[in-house]
Amino acid sequence: MSKSSIVVGIDLHKRKFDFVMMNSTGEIIKQGSRSTEACSVLEFASSLTLRHEAVLEPLENSFWFIEQLQPYAGSVHLANTGKVRLIAESRLKNDRIDARILADLFRVGYLPEVYIPGREVYQWRCLIQHRIRLVWDRTRLKNRTIGLLNREGYRVAVSDPFGKKGRAQIDSFELSFMVRRMVDSNLVSLDLLSSQISDIEKEIKQIVDADPIASNLCTIDGVAEFTALAIRAIVGWMDRFRSFKAFAAYTGLIPSYRQSANRVHHGPITKQGSSTLRWLLLQASKHVIRKSDYFNRMYRRIIRRSSEKNARVVVAHALARIIYHVWMEARPYYR
Repeated sequence: MSKSSIVVGIDLHKRKFDFVMMNSTGEIIKQGSRSTEACSVLEFASSLTLRHEAVLEPLENSFWFIEQLQPYAGSVHLANTGKVRLIAESRLKNDRIDARILADLFRVGYLPEVYIPGREVYQWRCLIQHRIRLVWDRTRLKNRTIGLLNREGYRVAVSDPFGKKGRAQIDSFELSFMVRRMVDSNLVSLDLLSSQISDIEKEIKQIVDADPIASNLCTIDGVAEFTALAIRAIVGWMDRFRSFKAFAAYTGLIPSYRQSANRVHHGPITKQGSSTLRWLLLQASKHVIRKSDYFNRMYRRIIRRSSEKNARVVVAHALARIIYHVWMEARPYYR
């Protein structure tokens, strides 16, 4: 930051935010609290100039808040919450102190930042997250319905209890009045959720077909439209990683290690970076093992001397390497 810059540390909450403004020497110029109502945020944002560099931590409403600041502030930065907590752990803690810590860390160049996606990428993230939550809701509803049937001593004797044959069996069960009522209500909700998920998947397919990067990712074995768009939305732009090693570190699929003098201890995977991306790669590894001879051989080779869990991690790490090169080279995957 330049000597004329003013750092604005912001501790954002759902109903209010605290801010601290300081110059390059750390002197506090202004501080206060504001409501997060649209008019209050806009009034605060419009008071900023290109000299102001805003810093805040991610929250549910942080993207909307950032969009209000960007037209006025010189730059907006999003802090890595976990790393900031490790750096700035203190016995004295309140919202104003948190805002000051963020400003201080940015002022001295020690602020660990996270990527701020553009509006289109952010909307893709929202769509992917909405689809994941709907699938979770549908799974919970299915489990609840199976539990109701088990309570009455019934089992659905087909592989898919909620397919055509399974539903026919459920309709034929002689359930008590109240259980039948709850089961029928759950089935109606299941149909609605399935319809919504189907509509979202059609929208995802349209987005993938229109985006060259996501389309190339779909050519990789085990990567379907949903996974391709999810990876595209989480990563945003691959060129923000200087190499594959940096991207692999972001997936959290690399082994941890500690070094002291000549001693090096290797441990389990770091699980740092995006947990959703790591989950997607591990899920995709199940499919790619079945579809690709190359990955199947890799999986079998690892599982002979290690566990199934470790074998899947190795496959997911190799899949991440392919994703990196397909993305950076702007080409389909050649088997």
